[in-house]
Amino acid sequence: MMNIVLITDENYINPTGTAIASVIRSNPNDFFEIYIVTKGLSCEHVAVLESFIKPYKENVVLKIIPLPEDLFTDFPIRADDHVSIATYYRIYFPKLLPQNVDKVLFLDGDVLCVDTINEFYNTDLRDYSCAVIHDERNDDPKNFRRLKYPKENGYFCAGVMLINLEWWREHNVMQNCLDYIAREPESCLWHDQDALNHVLNDTVLWADFRYNLMQGFFFEKTDMLISERFYKEIDSAVKNPCILHFSSTYKPWHTECNHPLKKLYRKFYKEYTGKKLHLVHKLTGVELLKWQLKRVIHKLNIKHYADFRRPVI
Repeated sequence: MMNIVLITDENYINPTGTAIASVIRSNPNDFFEIYIVTKGLSCEHVAVLESFIKPYKENVVLKIIPLPEDLFTDFPIRADDHVSIATYYRIYFPKLLPQNVDKVLFLDGDVLCVDTINEFYNTDLRDYSCAVIHDERNDDPKNFRRLKYPKENGYFCAGVMLINLEWWREHNVMQNCLDYIAREPESCLWHDQDALNHVLNDTVLWADFRYNLMQGFFFEKTDMLISERFYKEIDSAVKNPCILHFSSTYKPWHTECNHPLKKLYRKFYKEYTGKKLHLVHKLTGVELLKWQLKRVIHKLNIKHYADFRRPVI
């Protein structure tokens, strides 16, 4: 039995459902307890989630964990952030999830599982807080100056985490993260991911890039802030992915998305739902006009923009 946890709200139901269905479908011989941590999810939205797992109901138990809104009042969400308060729910996992659950795989709602996760899930986490994957900005010196820990300890992406919940409870990770956010909210540029990196640095087990294959890994590596020592591992993961993480601001359901595997996501979505994924613009108004103009300029080779770059593999 594998324990999987995702966070969602009413605006992220379809991506969350797609992520869940992809995990189950890519692991047809395994059984799952899937926990959905959420706030204010209606019965209608729960039914949508259940529809994604209906074809696999013999293999999965879906459990909804609702949260009272007054738990979250002092988190540093800025006006131009593209996240909601839901991003901070990860910190509360030791308290929210059943006490008999000692290991859980957390997945962001913008992932797609395309291979078995059994080997990753069965990683021995003895003496480790979690198994994680290096972020695209793993070697950005700003991270370590801001979070005040050694660069040698690395910086992980919190979008995929195999969590040793027993360790988290024993070492009071939840309260340590909350204390750090309250003490240094200006340091949490990347929200709870920064708090988790600060609290958990030097306690994590580094896993293969294929288990959290972020969007930047498909493009020119010099565009990222990650050391050359990882290039070979990244190339191998790109050729043999397991969990695709659509980590850009523009997701596969956005017209602006330039992920090289966006069509694969859309194909999977159609297979799961029987419906074509309805594309929408992420940008609106003047920003959308600017993006359209940049696209024309890029196609004419007048100037190149990252939004329209091509993958290198």
